[in-house]
Amino acid sequence: MHVFYLLEQEEVVTREVPDPNSTILPGVRWGRPDALFTPCYWMTQYWMNLNSLSAPSHRIGSSFQEEVIACLLGGHGISGEVGNAAFQYLKECGIFESSFNDPETIATFLRTPLTINGRKVVYRFWSQKARYIANALNVLQGFDEATFTPISLRNWLMELNGIGAKTASWIVRNWTGSNEVAILDIHIIRAGILMKMYSTDDHVERKYFEMEGRFLTLSEKMGAAPSHLDALIWAQMRSTPRIVNVCLKNMSRPLQVDHREMPSAEPQSKPYQLLLQ
Repeated sequence: MHVFYLLEQEEVVTREVPDPNSTILPGVRWGRPDALFTPCYWMTQYWMNLNSLSAPSHRIGSSFQEEVIACLLGGHGISGEVGNAAFQYLKECGIFESSFNDPETIATFLRTPLTINGRKVVYRFWSQKARYIANALNVLQGFDEATFTPISLRNWLMELNGIGAKTASWIVRNWTGSNEVAILDIHIIRAGILMKMYSTDDHVERKYFEMEGRFLTLSEKMGAAPSHLDALIWAQMRSTPRIVNVCLKNMSRPLQVDHREMPSAEPQSKPYQLLLQ
């Protein structure tokens, strides 16, 4: 029997973990809990962070309409800090409380430099996103999301301009707390590649729901809520770019992901030796 030790309320707790060579998904070994980014690593990280994950508030906006716009402002090429700052600025401009729902007015707001961590930043893709936001504001007037299931709500959202499977899933997870969807952004995809749950032939623009199914099954096998596991993996992968970069470089095959989700260039990593399995 393989045992993992953790502290819970000042008590040492032992939990059994699977044999490292056993599989959690076809072709995916559990690995060891002390080896970075294996399924067993993520499961034990989930256990250790369970108290902070038990009742998270993923919502960004105070209404469903606001949540849609907040998530529309994120995505490819836009950091969370910039997206959130742009959302807060649009709120201050009153786009949710007035008739400022034409693309030209919203584009003017989005072009206004934002101050983030002491420096001025201009929101990228301001023209395109202004059109998407104006359309969403008009469509969402009087819309009642409570009449939908999480999956039917996602399907409906994907009919809006500028909203694909990932953004629609993000909105649904944030607003409903649903565990029926997963947000497959660059960080989750990288984690999946390191676990060998995803391959270089997997691209979210063509296989989103198939890849999502694997993530949901992985979560189920771990006994983890997908919405919480998704958030945990996202936070760790995003906060350790150098280590993640080294791990990816040490893999025998090159990384290929949806080019629309690729972030800006990251600093080169030092050649640390990291055990992956």
